[in-house]
Amino acid sequence: MKRSVKNVPKGVWAGLAALLGTQAACLFLGARKTGRNPWVWGGAGLIQFPLPAIAYFILNRQDRKK
Repeated sequence: MKRSVKNVPKGVWAGLAALLGTQAACLFLGARKTGRNPWVWGGAGLIQFPLPAIAYFILNRQDRKK
């Protein structure tokens, strides 16, 4: 069975946009607070979920341990 993007409900698209927007905002604000290229982290948060958030928190945790 072939599925088309046209058949995806608008609520799913809205939820996805909200999820990516929230992730991007959180990454941007966190990176700005720590001085770690906020635009790069915010942009990465807009295009993929959840890998940028996982990578940011792992890298940020390693810096705190030093």
